[in-house]
Amino acid sequence: MAITHLTDLHTHYDESVYGSRRKQILLEQHAAGVCGIVNSGSDIPSSRRSVELASKYDFIWASVGVFPLSAYTVPGGWLDAIRKLAQQPRVVAIGEIGLDYRLPETDAEKQKAVFHPQLELARELGLPVIIHDCLADEDVLAALQNCPVPAMIHRFFSGLAYGRKFVEMGVHLGIGPAITYPDAGELIALVKEMPIELLLLETDCPFLPTLRFEGKPATSDMLEDVVRTIALARGDITPQEVAEVAKQNAERFLSIQF
Repeated sequence: MAITHLTDLHTHYDESVYGSRRKQILLEQHAAGVCGIVNSGSDIPSSRRSVELASKYDFIWASVGVFPLSAYTVPGGWLDAIRKLAQQPRVVAIGEIGLDYRLPETDAEKQKAVFHPQLELARELGLPVIIHDCLADEDVLAALQNCPVPAMIHRFFSGLAYGRKFVEMGVHLGIGPAITYPDAGELIALVKEMPIELLLLETDCPFLPTLRFEGKPATSDMLEDVVRTIALARGDITPQEVAEVAKQNAERFLSIQF
């Protein structure tokens, strides 16, 4: 039986890979049981595209922000631009923002100089944040301690120990297609023990399909594989119940109704 009430809290449907089929693909997602999508900005142009996309479909919302690998090239007035976009009607979060230390040429201070003001902006506007965290767990934890705002770690894959630390702070974890891959042992262990109230669903599409669709651009309907994997790991909930609980969590986190 198909799963309904799926919610995808982190997507990039404005990416060029969807091309002329974007509208058709989005309508297919809705028809397949995806009731809510948040399209995320990663810089000012993509944040604008996210707002535009959300204005066209009643099941799509937007998050706006500058993510860490765009932090080195932000234009003058970037924060005011994000503030203005964040006040558009269908913007529900600041994101994706965060820290990414994977590259040898990483400049952590430049990234923090963009990340921290956006946390403050979220607190100013009363919005939650969607955080990109790659090998930067300690600094992300410290930033959230210094500026506590409702937060989701997008595409969480930091391991069991850091997952527990985020959960202890009441931070939501975005669980997506990574959980369907063979190297997801720690993520599965975390999903088994974490409070289900902090679980959110996402695909990061088009970047991360589930194992069954490896090599294809991800779409939100692939969350069906994700909720089935979560239900199997936990053993105390059905796949449909995972979708329903994640939807309730998302509505509470974003202060909207799908």
